[in-house]
Amino acid sequence: MKNNRLPYPFNPTGRRKMNRLLLCLGVWSCTFLPLTAQNTVFDPLLDASCKILPVEEATSWNSSYMWYPGQLSAHLQRIQKEKSAERCVNVGYPGNFTKDAYRTFFRKELTLSEETEICWNTTGDVTFSINGKKQNTTGKGQTVGTGTFKLMPGKHLLLFDVTTDKQLPALIVKGENAENIEKWQVSLDGQHWNLPETDARYNKPGKSPDDEQELTVSIPAKQFIIVRNATHKNGILEIGKNGCLLVDFHHLEVGSVILQASGSGRISFSVGESPEEALNEDVGSFEQKAVKTYVLTDKIQEIRLPERALRYLKISCDHPCTVASIRCDAKVWPVEFRMQFESDNEALNNLWKAGIATLHTSMHNFYLDGVKRDYLPWSMDAIISALGGDYVFGDRQVARNGISIALMPFNPKISDWGIVDYPLHALIGLKQDYLHYGDLSTSLMFKDRILQQLALYESIQDENGFLAAAPPTTGFIPGWSRKMGPDDFGIAAYGQMMLYQNFKIAAYFARLWKEHSLARHYERKAGQLGKNIITYFWDNERKAFINGYRTDGSKDDRISHHAQYWGVLTGLYPEENYPYLFDKVIPSIPFYKENISYEKGYECLAYIKAGRIKEMFALLDDVWGDWLRQGNTRFPENFSLNSPLEKQLTFYERPFGLSLCHGANGVPPIIAILHGIYGFSQSDQQISEYTLRPDLLELNWAKGRIPVKEGYINLNLTKQGNCSIEIPDNCIVRLYPGKQSKAIVWKKGGTYSFTIQ
Repeated sequence: MKNNRLPYPFNPTGRRKMNRLLLCLGVWSCTFLPLTAQNTVFDPLLDASCKILPVEEATSWNSSYMWYPGQLSAHLQRIQKEKSAERCVNVGYPGNFTKDAYRTFFRKELTLSEETEICWNTTGDVTFSINGKKQNTTGKGQTVGTGTFKLMPGKHLLLFDVTTDKQLPALIVKGENAENIEKWQVSLDGQHWNLPETDARYNKPGKSPDDEQELTVSIPAKQFIIVRNATHKNGILEIGKNGCLLVDFHHLEVGSVILQASGSGRISFSVGESPEEALNEDVGSFEQKAVKTYVLTDKIQEIRLPERALRYLKISCDHPCTVASIRCDAKVWPVEFRMQFESDNEALNNLWKAGIATLHTSMHNFYLDGVKRDYLPWSMDAIISALGGDYVFGDRQVARNGISIALMPFNPKISDWGIVDYPLHALIGLKQDYLHYGDLSTSLMFKDRILQQLALYESIQDENGFLAAAPPTTGFIPGWSRKMGPDDFGIAAYGQMMLYQNFKIAAYFARLWKEHSLARHYERKAGQLGKNIITYFWDNERKAFINGYRTDGSKDDRISHHAQYWGVLTGLYPEENYPYLFDKVIPSIPFYKENISYEKGYECLAYIKAGRIKEMFALLDDVWGDWLRQGNTRFPENFSLNSPLEKQLTFYERPFGLSLCHGANGVPPIIAILHGIYGFSQSDQQISEYTLRPDLLELNWAKGRIPVKEGYINLNLTKQGNCSIEIPDNCIVRLYPGKQSKAIVWKKGGTYSFTIQ
């Protein structure tokens, strides 16, 4: 018998959305593959039926484009806003972000022992100078985007002044000594200099970093659902008068549907993430702009629909027609699937695969918000997504773009704030970046912005060190699961905990930067704030943190989950009360499972820190597992467990406002496997030391690999017989084979065996 449940007992109440829909429609012809099948594939890059379309080869250099830190993110954010406005109907975007600049200076000092030719390419016009003297590189003028120059032996200071019309100012240089990124500096004003930002993938001089980088993957139709007066055979659809059917592509992606049609009359299309959305006739409730109607002729014509985010396509025609060769050419971010996992539990395997696919669908230069509803990067989503994405994909530039939009712009003001707590995620992402990739480059690139942001916090703390949210900000918004608060405005306890964490991380980086007095300053700030959080928000009788204080100064003594999990993550929640928290407090919070929001990645980390692995998997099965059992292939922004179907799709008081693919909610299954089943953690003091506390729960076996900066830790775990581990060189791994056992320590790369106690 197939194992369709997660590796912890639970109360199975899975609903079958697709089956119910088919019964309602009276469908008589359908091909449907249950999601519990062993061969379920959730990601189009792993689906053998999908094809990556060839890309024209371009000349590459050994060097890469460089730009001012955060400017790629700023330009890509502008581009995303333009794409969003072109396709999406309801878009709101609070707060100010780093503005895109159109002029950047690049300089490097080098010493040559022999004559050397350098070549360069820029994304705009450039003025090239050597030792302060402008050079005429073409004989026609001094502003060219491409050039070569022979440098004589000796010491030289190279300066490139790059300007663009509406593109990222970026420079790529080829030539011995010049092409090495070390010692290059960048500036927006020619006065204040910084490290350049770069990424090895941007090594083609003819392709700018802010040009489109996605692959095009052709996704065939996976099933056809007949609504009325239509038939299908071998992928050819015969649609009669006023006929209608649904096409299911299985993969929810952003792309353009292409098909061939012939016949007469008018053929119409609508799209959706769910069957209900695609079948909806009310144009006023569309989340994406309507697709125009096409007039058919008797000849076969190819129709390419405008780009949309979809899984389902509705086709209807007022006169008979034939439709064939249906496919969706999707935009898919090129990735390597670095972290791997497989077990003897199919439900857990599907949860893992769907989590990765959800995160991957949301990757388009950033880890984006819902690809259907707004297609934009948001700070909290981007940082939570990186907590999983750094391991499964290892795309540092995508994660770094998210860190940049999470940070406030230079010299921030209160008017730059949108959602008050969202910038507080940035330092969490910065620490994750340092631990996973092992160098300080990102923190040094953004150092000025980090310190300016912290200075703004300090300037508006009240006498207790708290941040209060008030208009014109949007207030505190931890997630959409807030029926028990806290209020948008006032002093939210969890927000002060995030500020406390920010000061702790700031002290951590200050020590790494060798600025010890600055570190002591932030440590004092954190210490004072931590004491006041306990004084003003801890309810000792209920063993929980209250929500905080309202704008009128009254106490909001409701208990919600936000302050509890931030209390655990920051170490402010007393460890001796963990049993009471998870056995009494959390189960008694009203609506705890009624609305599950995208902050759950952090909450899963709190479950793991408290050693509540079983409870975490029970929650994932009740919510994430239920969603898969309903027939979905991606995870949404918000789960409304046990609500009627139409309520599960409703959001922002719009019938289809919910994003059924939301990257941040793909992360909890990844976190659960990485830190729960594998029991992985990393020392933040000796960052090449890793600890494993594997917990198989009800699994018989699990295997896979964990990417670390030194390579891969390969694991083969079984309850019966010998387990094995392969570790790379240059790291230390401590493994606890049982809860009460001592650690086994390996200090050399190699393959080792052990047994789980």
